[in-house]
Amino acid sequence: MTRMKKAWVTIGTVGLFMAGKLKWLLALAKFLKLSSLISLFISFGLYALVYGWKFAVALIYLIYVHEMGHLMAARKKDIPTSKAIFLPFIGAVVALKKQPESANDEAYLAYAGPLWGTLAFLPAFPLYWMTEDPFWGLVIALGAIINLFNLLPIHPLDGGRIVGVISPKIWFFGLIGGALYWIWRPNGILALILLFGAMKCWELMRQAFRYEMLKVEQKADKHALEQLEAYRSATEQEQYEMRRKWAEEQSRMEIDRKRYVPVIQDQQKLRKHQALIYKENLDLLLNATSFWMIDEEKLLKAKDELEEAIRDGEEAMRTEKVYYASDTKTKWLWLVLYIGLGAFLLACTMYGQSLLDRYQSIIS
Repeated sequence: MTRMKKAWVTIGTVGLFMAGKLKWLLALAKFLKLSSLISLFISFGLYALVYGWKFAVALIYLIYVHEMGHLMAARKKDIPTSKAIFLPFIGAVVALKKQPESANDEAYLAYAGPLWGTLAFLPAFPLYWMTEDPFWGLVIALGAIINLFNLLPIHPLDGGRIVGVISPKIWFFGLIGGALYWIWRPNGILALILLFGAMKCWELMRQAFRYEMLKVEQKADKHALEQLEAYRSATEQEQYEMRRKWAEEQSRMEIDRKRYVPVIQDQQKLRKHQALIYKENLDLLLNATSFWMIDEEKLLKAKDELEEAIRDGEEAMRTEKVYYASDTKTKWLWLVLYIGLGAFLLACTMYGQSLLDRYQSIIS
């Protein structure tokens, strides 16, 4: 393998991993007791040893500025972070010590990395045009490909975190595109990124299902509360008929003990959950009422339980939906910013590739 090919292998590796912010990388760095400065020098030494000092200078500079973008954005949002830890042939990692309050904040933090990374290599354009030094061509190519890879719409890359505020469903398209590319050009690093992306997509699907479960619970609890209120205001004969009807429905209900396959049998599981909640509410209504006399204390206690369940359900539904909720204007803003930066980096990548093709021996 020529030095040029080796360089591009490293570019791809760093590009896919850098800014992924995978927690296990930070754990590895802590295990090795690496400080930011020590890890930087170790990475620089290894890159210089394998690919030459010019390549090492360019790569460390570009990674550092990219990570500084994330750190400065986190500081503006008052989100504490770890220091940037450099990991040779992987890139660098920064961990957030507090979850962003919304997908909009997460997109802001994620976008800052590729944006700063892009600004970092822009001075290389006039420097190359004035000097035609191949080193500046390397900086352009390296900076463009690193940040372009980071914009792939696959979580946990920066692109995945950005498009989350537009629509988390975009992750599925990113995952499919990444999988097709992996089939064309198998790569262990990309496979790991796709694995983490698949886990995030799975989490998204389960979140949507949990929301549907909460909707079922809310509907059943509100119906039971209406039944209880109607019972309290009904005549004695009407109360007797209502309770008889509840008892008959309860006796007829049978809850199956089947285990359903996630996603494939979600609708069956949802119907089972609906029946289970309905049966539980029937039990509550029957325990709170009597054929012979009204026990106001029991009725009020049942009413409080149902109202509390409804409040808890509403709060849980807000929690499930609020993180990725954003208005149309915000979605369009991020879409324009994302596509604009991606298109610019793609053009820079193509230009940088043409410069590398022109000079076959950039690294001395």
